[in-house]
Amino acid sequence: MKEGSQVPIYTRSYRSYEGEVRRRFRWWVIAVHELRILSKNRAFLGLTALAGLHFLLRVQQVVAFDTLNTPGQTSPIVTLMRQIEMFNVDPGMFFDFIRLQAPAVFLVSILAGAGMICGDFNNNLMEVYFSKPLTWRDYVTGKAMALIITGLCFTAVPAVVLVILHLLMSPTMETLQEMYWIPVSATAFSLVLVLPCALGVLASSAVSRSERYASIAIFMIVFGDLMLGQLMQELMHQRQYAIIAFPLAINRIGESLFYQRFQFIPLPWHYAAIYVGAVCLGALAIVCRVVRRAEVAV
Repeated sequence: MKEGSQVPIYTRSYRSYEGEVRRRFRWWVIAVHELRILSKNRAFLGLTALAGLHFLLRVQQVVAFDTLNTPGQTSPIVTLMRQIEMFNVDPGMFFDFIRLQAPAVFLVSILAGAGMICGDFNNNLMEVYFSKPLTWRDYVTGKAMALIITGLCFTAVPAVVLVILHLLMSPTMETLQEMYWIPVSATAFSLVLVLPCALGVLASSAVSRSERYASIAIFMIVFGDLMLGQLMQELMHQRQYAIIAFPLAINRIGESLFYQRFQFIPLPWHYAAIYVGAVCLGALAIVCRVVRRAEVAV
């Protein structure tokens, strides 16, 4: 070694970032990284294919409905199909589409998010993240946005595509007046569905030691919540207590957004919104607390 040369000594196992600082959307790097990993997962691709089959069935429904409702169609079969309510392309169809996508969104959220935070702790990746110009806010936002974007691709995005297809197949002013508000309601209902899934799974990952424990914990919580709601409804002999079942509370908000009649809970949607909002805030608080403590420790 030459005399006078100095070797830099770092007090941490990972030295601080010395490149150009990105001032905006730093969380996007984390989100893209998680999406890239998820896209290579075979189980995720399988769930995507199953959800895609549901979307293709709805595409066929829209095409068939618009084809049969063109002027000049007077055959008995066409008349019969027009009278079948479940065959119609109306707000109820879009509500049912997003509602039936919920299991796929839930499973994908667990598949993608159960190991997001606990895996970083187990692999000592927190030091890597926070040795760069990233804050705990960037970390939480990036992880959450990866799950939210994935969930919206299963719900809001295909719903908007169905609306556009319906408008192209039936380009009339009447159709536009009936459908112009559907994309907004579809996006809102999708967020009501996706946000609790994403934040709940991240909270479970933050307080668990492994991906398996996080997955089991979230399954047990959801299953126990459904059983408790059913039990309270039967004990009290009132359907209002079914709001304890979190999925039914989400569906109640969806009914209001799409102007559907009561099917699940005969309560104003405000109660369900408060319930869902409280769960989201609680889960977010858990995630932020755990990650912030990790940043301080680093």
